[in-house]
Order: sequence, then structure tokens, then C-alpha cells
Amino acid sequence: MAESKTRILPYTPDTLQECAQLLRDGKLVGMPTETVYGLGANALDEAACKSIFTTKGRPLTDPLIVHVHSVEQALGLADSSATEVLQIFKILASKFWPGPLTLVVRANLEQVPMMITAETGFVGLRMPNSELALALLKESGVPIAAPSANKFGHVSPTKAEHVYNDFYLDSEVTILDGGQCNFGIESTVMKICDLGDKKFEFLVLRKGGVSEKALHEAIKDVPELQDFSISIVAKAH
Repeated sequence: MAESKTRILPYTPDTLQECAQLLRDGKLVGMPTETVYGLGANALDEAACKSIFTTKGRPLTDPLIVHVHSVEQALGLADSSATEVLQIFKILASKFWPGPLTLVVRANLEQVPMMITAETGFVGLRMPNSELALALLKESGVPIAAPSANKFGHVSPTKAEHVYNDFYLDSEVTILDGGQCNFGIESTVMKICDLGDKKFEFLVLRKGGVSEKALHEAIKDVPELQDFSISIVAKAH
């Protein structure tokens, strides 16, 4: 039996640098976050992102979340013309990042491959609350597209061994072992929808680590948001 191309690397400064270089080279890296392990690729590299879909067996109609190390990096991936949306985005990011909230806004398609958006033109952005994930993002110098590191439809992984068990037979994934994820629940995914005339809808596409109650409290407590009419709606499944 041929040796597996999927491997687990214990976290050290050297393996962090190695994984950062792999990402820049268009390879896949399994990375821990506070929620679950993600199957990461350079979010600016369309071919690398396509390999995520192929490796997971994920349909191209299912968009990828992009991880960033700062609000500033996230803003570079968003459509700068949507000024009021970005005003709200920055307020929410300052409240909930780093953390398990993914904010979906119109993408800067000069930077973000359309494939990541599932041809919608909208991108989900998140700053993870994980020192290792943030260190990898900073070391690599690129935003990282990273859905959960499992075959499509399988249980989301919270240990490096879970990732290995899903991919070792037929894939090439380098897994950076950061131990067990603390949270074990994926991020809340919320789209900021501009309805016009200072009316906005926060559409919760996936429930997760940030509750709708916490979002309501955040809106109520920020004076700058009182200029807008905002409703929170959960997507029907």
C-alpha cells in the first residue's frame, strides 16, 4: 500500500512556516480554529480553492468562508462601494471578532475568485479566535478559504486525527496539529442585506457560535446603529 500523502505535523515555529509556504504554493492545509478544523487554501488562488471542492466532494454551489487576521484584511476583500454595509460590518466585526461569526457581504471580485462565492458575488468573512490560526494567517500573508476539514456530509472535525481519517486514503493534506478545538460548533453565518433607505436585514444563513440574542444585544448597545432600521431573520430550511 502506498504511503499516504496526508500527514499530521505537530505545531512548532518551523511547521508553522512550512504550512504557510504550502498555502502560498497552492496546497491544502488542515488548520485548527476555535470552532472546528478547517481545510484551508489560499483564498486568492482559484486553482487552490477548486482543490478544496474536489478533495471534500463539496458541490460548487456551496460557497467557502474566508478567514482573515484583521478587520483591515477583510475590508480589502469586500466591495468598497457598499459604504453603509461596510459601516455596519466594521461595527459588528469590532464586537464579535475574533470569534465565531461569519459576515457575508458583496465581494471585491478583483481579489476574490467568483468560485469561492458560488457565483453569487458575496463572500463570507471571519476572523477566528485561535492564536494558531491567526499566526498561520499572518505567516502565510494570504487570506485562507477554509470550510470544515472533512468529506462533504461527514461530522465536522475537532481533532487533527479526525481530519487525517477523512483524507489519508485519497488526498494530499498537511494538517497542523493544534490539539482539540475548544468550541466544537461552527460559526454563525450572517448576511448583511441592504434593503435601501437605511433599512437592513441580517439574514442568518447558519446558526452557530453567536446567538441571535447576542446579535440583538449588540445592535441595541451601539449608538451608530440606531440610525438604521435593522431586522434579524433566520433563513428557513
